[in-house]
Amino acid sequence: MPKSALFSALLLTASFFASAQTSPNQDVFTINLVSVASPQDVQVRYFLSGDPAVQQAGSVARPTGSQIVIETAVAGQSARGVRAIVFAPGCQLGTITASLASRRQADFQCQKLSTTPLHGKADISRFSGKTLQVEALYNVRWAGQFFGVPRLAISPFSLGKVKVEDDGSFAFDLPDFASDPSWSSLSHSATLAFVLVDTSNGERLATLTPSRDLALGSGLKVAASYPAEIEFTLK
Repeated sequence: MPKSALFSALLLTASFFASAQTSPNQDVFTINLVSVASPQDVQVRYFLSGDPAVQQAGSVARPTGSQIVIETAVAGQSARGVRAIVFAPGCQLGTITASLASRRQADFQCQKLSTTPLHGKADISRFSGKTLQVEALYNVRWAGQFFGVPRLAISPFSLGKVKVEDDGSFAFDLPDFASDPSWSSLSHSATLAFVLVDTSNGERLATLTPSRDLALGSGLKVAASYPAEIEFTLK
């Protein structure tokens, strides 16, 4: 299997404990969530460094209570370092870099981030009769640069879901990623994706594609502001 494909597959594996105190395994790294309004909505993507087998371990983690506890051993081999990207609604993006020889925990302190409105519309006539939502996703294209693994693909952060009106319109208050302090140096390499979801069963029905002038690849460019209404096409 190609190495990049292996990374992508492993990134889908959850690898975390509910609490360091309830586990006898001390080969863990703890992220303490400070001043976070909704800890249950925090999302983390992390990467372990060490011997080759350990380097191939990347995962998705979510908190239990006010902590996220990450297992830092893979197949009995201990990692030497950990890097993590933290997303919390209403907060600036957080990044953590730690050598596990000297550090086993870090704080994520919520620094407020403003929002920017986005109004969209799409032709949903082929899904007549369904109750629909649009889910917004943040594609972390800069993850490979931060983790030190070029072309590494990770799961996007979910920014939430909103109702789609009968005329196909919807509205988000999105995080203003362009005003995040990391924007100029790192996080500008990102896009937004929008997915049409059937609320009755959670099925993803289609992706929403913006016009070419607003697009980066198949996603929407991250911007400080958007047109009054964006017309999307379904694919």
